[in-house]
Parts: sequence; structure tokens; C-alpha cells
Amino acid sequence: MPKNIDNFIENLLSVLNPKQKKVISRRYGLQGKRETLQEIGNLLGITRERVRQIENQSITKIRKEAREHLVDLIQKATKHLESAGGVREDTLFVKEVQRIMSAGNVENLENKIRFFFFAAGEPLYARETPSTRSYWYLGGKAKAKLADFTNQILNTCKNTDRQKIIENTEFTEKIGSLAEAHFLTISKKFAWNAFGDFGLTSWPEINPKNVRDKAYLAVKKCGKPLHFEEIASLIHEQKISARPVNIQTVHNELIKDSRFVLVGRGMYALKEQGYEAGTVKEVISTLIKQKGPLHSKQVVELVNQKRFLKENTILLNLQNRKSFKRLGDGKYDIHQA
Repeated sequence: MPKNIDNFIENLLSVLNPKQKKVISRRYGLQGKRETLQEIGNLLGITRERVRQIENQSITKIRKEAREHLVDLIQKATKHLESAGGVREDTLFVKEVQRIMSAGNVENLENKIRFFFFAAGEPLYARETPSTRSYWYLGGKAKAKLADFTNQILNTCKNTDRQKIIENTEFTEKIGSLAEAHFLTISKKFAWNAFGDFGLTSWPEINPKNVRDKAYLAVKKCGKPLHFEEIASLIHEQKISARPVNIQTVHNELIKDSRFVLVGRGMYALKEQGYEAGTVKEVISTLIKQKGPLHSKQVVELVNQKRFLKENTILLNLQNRKSFKRLGDGKYDIHQA
């Protein structure tokens, strides 16, 4: 492992011509951010394909020396990968190698570590795809192990009711206890929401993309009706959204979302939590149909389990003679036309 990383890189690149050095330095971010083939091509006035050729030629040119001087680093990195099952997500792996190296304060060290591995040609690197993040691996068997594990979890998620997956903490804990659990950080098909619930990124409960889904997740986790201003605050406080959401936008979206019920002035709850849509009169009618004739106190108590209303508001609706009638024992029943 090189004692002075920057001097080692300078010596390693000394066999390259100025254009090759520039391509390698910018492509691997040795002095700053990593640049794309197109960005480098625009700078040098050449095609992106020509940049790729120069990059490959340069890496081939320095590979032998890189392998000779990076033996210790490669061995330690390989051993670390083996302990992780042969596969590790790029960002996590590079940070872990950085700790193993104990290199001190070196600028752009993470980029330089990646460059060392690319220059030596090992471990192997899989670039980011639409379905996976970039990762490092030891060979075909490790890659197949990754695919088998992620497909197994994916099939379980697809063939099981999503609420059972999300609400089953034992399932989440079981996955977390598996040695291969970190494989799931590579696939873009899985995620954990702000509350630690595991599931597919296509599920709005796991990866809410719009205000409606973020509000749904906030109210569901709170477990009780909330004012729309509270919902807006909770979305940001619970890190469901990285940025504060507009209060009026939240209110407007809740009105249009059939999953929510207006249960009081500005107060919203979820239907799935037992709250019902409809006017106060309709709620009372539903309760009497379910329970049979009720005393006024029973009506008030039952309605307030589904709505947040003043007692007088409920009693006033109960006095509607076209809808309800008072029986001889003081109970109220539905008025049959």
C-alpha cells in the first residue's frame, strides 16, 4: 500500500502523455469531481468514443505497475469483500476501504481508491444500471449470489400482501439479520422509508413521490386524525420529504384523495383506520343501521369515534325528523318514509 498516495499516483501516471494524463485525472476525479466521457470530449475537442479509447489505453499502460505496488491494498480489499459475501455497494465499499487504509487527510481519497482498483483491474466493478446501483464484486459466483438473493426477496414482496410486509416487523428484522441483507442496498427495487419500514420502491408507503402519498404515510404512522397544518409539518419533521411542503398544497391534495376523510374542521383521518366519509346525518344513519336504535348519548359517543364534532352539532342532526324518529324508550331510529 503506497505511503504517499499523491506521489504514487504521479509516478504511476508519469508513463502517460499529457492528453492521457488529463483524461485519466478527469475521468477518475483525481483532482475533483469525476467527469463523463462527453464532458472530457467537449473539453478536448474529441468524441466521447475517442475519450473511451484513450482511457482504456492508459489503464492498460499502467496496469502492471499498479498491480505490483497495490498488492497489499488489493488483498485487504478482497478479504473485506469476501467477508461481505463477495459483493458490496460502491459507496459503502469505498468508505470501508478508506477506513482500512488509514490514509489520513488526502483530498478526493474516495475517487483515488476507485482509481487504484480500476488501474489494478481488481476487484471487479459493475456500473450503475436502471435497476441496480454500482457495486464491487469478486467474480461470477458472487454476482449470481446477488441476483438469486434479490430475486428471492423480490418474489416474496410481489406474492405477499404489501401491508403484511410493511407492518410485519419480524419480517423486516429477519431480513436485516441475514448476512446478505446489505445486497438489498444494491438493488433499486427495494428501500426503507423514513420509519424503517421495508418494501418495494414502487410502493407509495415506502417511496412516496407526491404530496398525497407523503400525507398518507404521515397520518398512517401517526395513527390518529390530524389537522392539515400538522400533516404538512409532520411530513418534513419525519423526513418523509427532504424539503418543507406547502400547507395549502397539502390541504388541496387531501380534499381530492379518497383515502382521507374530513372528520372535523381541517381535520383529516384515513378511511382504513375506521373513519367514514359522508355528512353527519349519513354517519348517524349508518351507525343506527349497524347497531339498531340508540340513545342520544350513544349516538354522540359513536359518531365521535369517527368524527371530531361538537355534541350540539350531532344532536342537531339527530333532531332531523325527516331522517330520524324518537321512540317511546327515548332511543332514536331511522325514520322510514
